[in-house]
Amino acid sequence: MQTVREWILDRMKYKRKYGLERMRAVMSLLGNPQDDYPIIHVTGTNGKGSTIAMLSSLFVHHGQKVGAFVSPHLIDYTDRFLINGNVMSEEDFEIVGDLVRQAEVKLIDEYEPLSFFEIMTAMALVYFSRKKVEVALLEVGIGGLLDITNIVHSTMSVITSIGFDHEEMLGNTLEEIAIQKTGIFKQNQEVVLGNLPTEALKVAEVVGQAYNCDIHQLEREFNIEPYEEGLIFKRLNFQIQIPRLNLKGKYQLENAAVALESFLLFKKKFQLPIDSSAIQESFKTVTWPGRMEVVHQSPTVILDGAHNIHALKRLVETVKQHGEDGSQQTILFSALKRKHYKEMVDYLRKELLEARLVITTFEYVGAIEKTDYPNNEIEFVEDAHPFIEEYVTRASGKETLWITGSLYFISFVRKIFVK
Repeated sequence: MQTVREWILDRMKYKRKYGLERMRAVMSLLGNPQDDYPIIHVTGTNGKGSTIAMLSSLFVHHGQKVGAFVSPHLIDYTDRFLINGNVMSEEDFEIVGDLVRQAEVKLIDEYEPLSFFEIMTAMALVYFSRKKVEVALLEVGIGGLLDITNIVHSTMSVITSIGFDHEEMLGNTLEEIAIQKTGIFKQNQEVVLGNLPTEALKVAEVVGQAYNCDIHQLEREFNIEPYEEGLIFKRLNFQIQIPRLNLKGKYQLENAAVALESFLLFKKKFQLPIDSSAIQESFKTVTWPGRMEVVHQSPTVILDGAHNIHALKRLVETVKQHGEDGSQQTILFSALKRKHYKEMVDYLRKELLEARLVITTFEYVGAIEKTDYPNNEIEFVEDAHPFIEEYVTRASGKETLWITGSLYFISFVRKIFVK
């Protein structure tokens, strides 16, 4: 008999399909565990993972048991399932996976086998119920409206940002993409919005009104700003100074504001106490692997999964800030061919004229290759591993290596630094 891991690997060949009927059927067979706890549903082009990390830290520091389902995984499948920031154990992975596999067997006559992401989502929802979490943070896979996670009846919906990504599935305009993202809104719920483009914001307001949602928008109802040595978060009748945010990058301030607003609204809804010192400590200690993650000091090596042009622009802002003292900045980039990788490379070349740009490949189906840059117009290395090792050995303590691009590339590289 196949192990759970072998079964999941076999299901990788089944592509993700639109439609939620099959997912609803399997969750019904499992007893609809997603109804056992309140859910904060998070979508967005970028910032979902960082926002969930900060939300999780806020709940943990207030003594609550919080589950988080995130993707993709950086090292192992179990990375996707977190409780109080801790990854799922192998024992729980086998137990919960087998429950989902048994449910799939009962569906085979009527439906095709489950896809990989359906299995992952079902396992998360079952796992959180078995562990009796007090709140679950659910990250959308792609879009929202037709995403597998959208079978849940969430307590709150969050949109961190909206930009261009996955156009082949979500649409070619910001309005079309916003329609997909706002598809997670539910009747009479609280909705928190990050800094959205005007076109997307209009869609969110129309959809929110149709569902009678209470919308809370960054810079309108709440905000976070630099203040003396730290930050200050402000909303109606409440403000708090935050000495330090552990996640790097100016754009993380927006994610922090969205996370704190969502947390405060949740606490208010369930009439739970708020501890200002716990809020401050949660931001000082929060971590999120693969996003502005410092994995080596002197020279500094930073991993950041800027996997689309929207995220890359934010990375470039941070690189420029680091390079203001004249120190050498090196960018090591790789991506998947199905992404706008040429546009991303061109943007890096245009915006970071003083930086050294190196392109590479990695072991993943569809990763960019040397043949995609045949004219030696850009420095290309076939193997990232020896390049990184040589950099760490020879670069001065003032230099910085930024490793960026696909999150799958970040996962590949992170294994070099994190055992």
